[in-house]
Amino acid sequence: MKVNLNRRTLLRGAGATGLAALAAPAIIRPAFAQAGELNVWSYSGFITDDFRQRFEEETGIRLNIRMVTDQGEQFNLMAAEEGNYSADIVCCAGHRFYQFVDAGFLEPVDMDKMTAWDRIEPEYAEANWVSRNGERWGVPLVVVSTGLLYDSQKFDKPTSWDVMFDPANAGQTTYQIQDFFQIAMNYLGYDGSAASYMDAPEQAQEAVNATRDFLIEHKDKVRRYYDAATEIQQMFVNGDVSLAQAGSGPSAQLIIDGFPAGYTIPEEGGLAYAYGFNITRNATNMDNAYTFLNALLSSPENGAEIVRSTGYASVISGTGELLTPEERAVLALGAEERARLSWVDVETAPFIFDLIDTAAEEIRAA
Repeated sequence: MKVNLNRRTLLRGAGATGLAALAAPAIIRPAFAQAGELNVWSYSGFITDDFRQRFEEETGIRLNIRMVTDQGEQFNLMAAEEGNYSADIVCCAGHRFYQFVDAGFLEPVDMDKMTAWDRIEPEYAEANWVSRNGERWGVPLVVVSTGLLYDSQKFDKPTSWDVMFDPANAGQTTYQIQDFFQIAMNYLGYDGSAASYMDAPEQAQEAVNATRDFLIEHKDKVRRYYDAATEIQQMFVNGDVSLAQAGSGPSAQLIIDGFPAGYTIPEEGGLAYAYGFNITRNATNMDNAYTFLNALLSSPENGAEIVRSTGYASVISGTGELLTPEERAVLALGAEERARLSWVDVETAPFIFDLIDTAAEEIRAA
């Protein structure tokens, strides 16, 4: 499964970029020098160049970073390593980490060592998607939304997903099937999270089938289905499409780069999920892992660097205050739009994703 621009990836280079420079925040120093290293699998932009330099200089810990772009790739690599993990920390999507937990790949968070947990905004620190089986299993870092990206020269701000199915817009739309599917379920009046179908698999299948048939019926509206964020951006720049289901990060980057576009969460809603870091079971460099995680959360300045590097919202308290008004307009949703977001349900994700993946293949084949 891909992770870029949809529920599966992030994009952008690891270097921090932005509209305004910030004073470099200090790393929380350990009580003693910790010579050694830490092996981290990360999506682009989560560990900025500035943070990495500060961390290594102030802690003496060398970061060995492997960039990843796919949750399935990480899972398969860890399975192949059979407990002798080459990574101390991996980067899991909040709605997918249950797979890593259930496979025994991860270590629950030791809250006595996670001293910077209070730096996380309460709504995220206490969210149910950071827990499973009574334990916290990861440190959330960024929040991703999926909404409607539109060409602002061709459309006023749409209020409904109707525009994606309007015959007048045939051939002008694009979406990633699996990610758009849950939004389409909600649009049709079904439960895209599948939380209400937990004990009713037949009802879930009926909802998925009806949504599949609806998307096949409106297949003529789609210029083409995309997989990676860069595909959307290029299609907009080329004038191939003017409407897309898209992630908040790539949408923000397109707008910041000067393209006349807008991003919104229509009245029928959008999706939200988080990405963060998780410690592997029996990590070789366990102490260094906690030093890293605490440092990562240690200042809102670092949160702002991550926002600028990824285009996604940071969970670190105080980050928003360090963004310029122009940046907030592009990189942050208003309270009304945030209220329309549905968080992917961790407990129902396993069975609904399987149904959706099958339906997606049927849509492609139709």
